[in-house]
Amino acid sequence: MKVIVASSDYEISNAITNQILGVESTSTSVIETTDDFIEALKSDEYDFIVTDYSFDGTDIWQLTKLINSKQLVGHAVPVYLISETCDTEVPVILAKEYNFQTISINDLVETLQMAHCTGYVRGQRGQVKASVLVIEDDEDASEIVYEALKSDYDVDRATDGELGLALWKKKRHDLILLDYMLPGRKGDEVLSEIMDVDKNQPIIVMTAFDKPEYNKDFILNGASQYLPKPYTLMELRAQCVSQINKAKLIYQDYYHDQKQKKLRNLVNELERELTVSNIEKARRIIDAIKINLPHSLSEDEQARTWNSVF
Repeated sequence: MKVIVASSDYEISNAITNQILGVESTSTSVIETTDDFIEALKSDEYDFIVTDYSFDGTDIWQLTKLINSKQLVGHAVPVYLISETCDTEVPVILAKEYNFQTISINDLVETLQMAHCTGYVRGQRGQVKASVLVIEDDEDASEIVYEALKSDYDVDRATDGELGLALWKKKRHDLILLDYMLPGRKGDEVLSEIMDVDKNQPIIVMTAFDKPEYNKDFILNGASQYLPKPYTLMELRAQCVSQINKAKLIYQDYYHDQKQKKLRNLVNELERELTVSNIEKARRIIDAIKINLPHSLSEDEQARTWNSVF
């Protein structure tokens, strides 16, 4: 197993390589520039890419766009972003859109070993299925939903609220289908706990209690939609598509808003340090600001990048 460590930061690249060091039949190559990264990827010698959020003046979004561009997609391998290098949590649903996975450095070795055992076809970049968690205690109802969605989604199932919460915290599904009448903790309690962790998590509440007051309470408490039983499978599929698409837009707005807040805080901090002439601290803040600025290469910049490589 050979791993590209794409990082321009010595401390980060050293931490990554130290995690992998000693793993049998595994080697790493630290790449510090985009040009060298492209050449390494084109060699088809590597199985995985591990990177930090910012790499050689760009970020994870631009790097994965480059990997999945027409010129390089045939050489593409799985990409793992080290979560400790992100100052703002990257929404899972957006990471899927860009074909990368965010993991903790402590989980790196286990994740790579599992992925290596599973196998991967180089360059195969099919659309990753959205994940759906069905929390439903009625086995027949759960099976019907599973069969209706399994061809389009990666579906997990839980028979009660506690199991559902544990599964969601581990995987952070793109959509939750939540039954109201559950054994133990009812659906409204599960909804409340999930909203405390992630107020943007899309959840469709499924219940036989089709009354306006229930509908109002679920929606006001954070549910994305309210689906009264009995419902048709056509309605279910339509709501899944609708809520997942809506969630992508919501998470994107939320993520950019968090980045803007981070930038404002950094600018305020920079002004304070410049006022007291703390130049060294000011330089570090400027580096952090550069990392948080949005990266969007123009067509001319993209052309210059390719011309320098090919």
